[in-house]
Amino acid sequence: MRMQQPFAKLVVDNDDEFDPHDWLPPLDRRAALRMLGLSAAALLTGCGSGGTGSTSSSVSGTTASTTTLNASATTATTGTSLTLTATVAPAAATGTVTFYNGSASLGTGTLSGGRASLTTSFSTAGTETLEAIYAGASTYAGSTSSTLTVTVTGASTSCGTSTLEGEEGPYFVDDSASGYNRSNILSNLDGTETQTGVPFALTLYVYDAKNNCAAMQNVQIDIWHCNASGVYSAENSENTTGKSWLRGYQLTDANGLVRFSTIIPGWYSGRTTHIHLRLRSTYDASSSGTTNTMQLFFDQTLIDSLDTTTSPYKSEGRNSTTNASDRVYTQQEKGTILMTLSGSTSAGYSATAKVYLPITTS
Repeated sequence: MRMQQPFAKLVVDNDDEFDPHDWLPPLDRRAALRMLGLSAAALLTGCGSGGTGSTSSSVSGTTASTTTLNASATTATTGTSLTLTATVAPAAATGTVTFYNGSASLGTGTLSGGRASLTTSFSTAGTETLEAIYAGASTYAGSTSSTLTVTVTGASTSCGTSTLEGEEGPYFVDDSASGYNRSNILSNLDGTETQTGVPFALTLYVYDAKNNCAAMQNVQIDIWHCNASGVYSAENSENTTGKSWLRGYQLTDANGLVRFSTIIPGWYSGRTTHIHLRLRSTYDASSSGTTNTMQLFFDQTLIDSLDTTTSPYKSEGRNSTTNASDRVYTQQEKGTILMTLSGSTSAGYSATAKVYLPITTS
């Protein structure tokens, strides 16, 4: 069978004489070799058709996304919690969003329904420039929000209000073991039995009322509260022996600061919704001291709404004991530790509380 001749061929004319059958003018050997060398180099570097260095569709074929950033407030005082929310479109985008203050990462949130949130606060006054960066996924390309400016002003250091003692209650367990030193207290220490409910980010600052309201470092703050059904872990009476969820502690940093990630508690008979705290400091380092315990309380309208409209709280119904009829809220702490929350039931709430030591009884 006769082989088909190529459409064109390169002729290296050795006689340097013009030939009308040549397809291009005469070339000497060096020029011809140079052309062949350039052609081979192009193939190796992907400049020619089918080269391995060409851009593949898997790199550029992801769907474009857009990221927008919002904050629960654009002005705040030092120590006040802010919730940052990044919205990625399309809403089906998956993956993570990292929040930045300038070049410093504040933390990462996981997208759910196209939204990711992070609760943070600032310890110094100034103008903070915030940004959210979506990391992208196999289907959706990464994207960056425009910057958002938050103005932070200094908080008052006045210690005009004392922190009043609230009783320890029957469900304290000394949780000084190293595993309990944690900010996220939702699960058992081994990560099992994560408790469900409306997310709650609690920021606490501890100040020394006898030392010009200076921030107190290395104060151990123990936290414990019931779950959405009104049950405590680690209690024989609750049939939860060996459980450790919704319990933990942290040591305050140089700013007197600790943060806990938990849920808004439910309620049990005879008590309004509350969170227990024990503070072990130079004023009272005991695990069972009588003047280092307190309780935090929630807005009555909010807890009534949760108890009647929001799962899993509504399965317990509305609590007949209100803040106003709770003995600790009215008689012991006299309504002084009612937290101001920001956020929503769908995205979660945050609050900042300030504690002035030593805790007093009046």
